Amino acid sequence: MKINLQELTYNLEKLFDAENRIASIIQKSGLRFSTNKITADLGEFYAFQLLSESKNLFESVHASPLSNSEFDLSGTLSSNSVLYDYFEMEKIRIEVKTRRNQKGTKYLSSLKPEKFDLLCVVDIAQNYSLNKIFFVTSEKADKYLDKKYQRLIFKENMTFMDF
Repeated sequence: MKINLQELTYNLEKLFDAENRIASIIQKSGLRFSTNKITADLGEFYAFQLLSESKNLFESVHASPLSNSEFDLSGTLSSNSVLYDYFEMEKIRIEVKTRRNQKGTKYLSSLKPEKFDLLCVVDIAQNYSLNKIFFVTSEKADKYLDKKYQRLIFKENMTFMDF
């Protein structure tokens, strides 16, 4: 499926403007306003698009059918995939964690490295455009996981590849 990126960008800018107006209205009441759900879904979309369109990575990528699945995406490595340098198996379970406009340390919570093979950390700008996607192996994530809180304090030097 081909996505019209110009149309998507235009509508994301409209969403960003509306979000700011909504946040301003709600914050006047003293309450917080969060768009975490759209951020997470958009991060999965960006990861899916990148993984699907990069011919030297995956032959096919599929979204998990349920929102509470153990991992977000699954993929079958292409025969010439550069990911064979990091994974011995052909079928890869992919977890996506997204952070939007987060400066400094990124805390990735509720992380269970035993349930995925590849972690995609998606960095989105304030206006919802994609900054970068980082790849981390489950072994590396597990090595740096704060097991008490099941969270990863993400640092770019953990990654083996980025886009």
